[in-house]
Amino acid sequence: MAINPDQLDPRNNLQWYTKDAIKNADVWTPQQIRREYSRLRDIAEKRLKRLAIAEPESYAYRHNVGKYAPARGQSTAELAEQLPELARFISAKTGTVKGIRAQRNKAVATLQESGYDFVTPANIKEFGEFMEASRETKLGKVVYTEIIATYRFMQEQNIPWARVKEDFAQWVRARKNLDTYVAKQNAKGKEVTSDDILAEFDRMEAKRKKKNEANRRYRQRKKEADGR
Repeated sequence: MAINPDQLDPRNNLQWYTKDAIKNADVWTPQQIRREYSRLRDIAEKRLKRLAIAEPESYAYRHNVGKYAPARGQSTAELAEQLPELARFISAKTGTVKGIRAQRNKAVATLQESGYDFVTPANIKEFGEFMEASRETKLGKVVYTEIIATYRFMQEQNIPWARVKEDFAQWVRARKNLDTYVAKQNAKGKEVTSDDILAEFDRMEAKRKKKNEANRRYRQRKKEADGR
């Protein structure tokens, strides 16, 4: 197997960066492996710096940050082992800020076309977490007896978008406080069940509504006093 080293570029020829190719292709001399690893690592580090600022929660950043050490101090075998994954990161469309945002916008557009008009690029991550959490927990007055894992399922069951939107808003509002509640109970050695979470959620919602009602009455009295 032979290939011109100048043609090596994972963005166009990822097949040349597989473990089998690196093991058998004539072009992959120890010098070429070391040189190519260093070249791709430089590209990766620049991308990771941009991702750290713009998309620190992305899979591409979390999966690759701190993963590729400098070539110096590593054997050819160690570099050859890492080169395929490094090449996949370089060639992936979602390995850049632009690619991640394009994928996110496409996902949002698909969701909105399906009726989820309240999902935006700003909350799509939380919406995904909400859909996952709804498999195992009960929130508000709605008990999820079936996993709402796909949008087709939602349509087949005729679950109104308004109800999904309301449940989602409640979940986002309560999420951090519920996590804190579970952590405190676990620290005391207590196991928290879904019924416990539901009871705590209801308590929090009742407290929130009571506070909102008190604020509403205060504003009403103030408005009436100012109008005298």
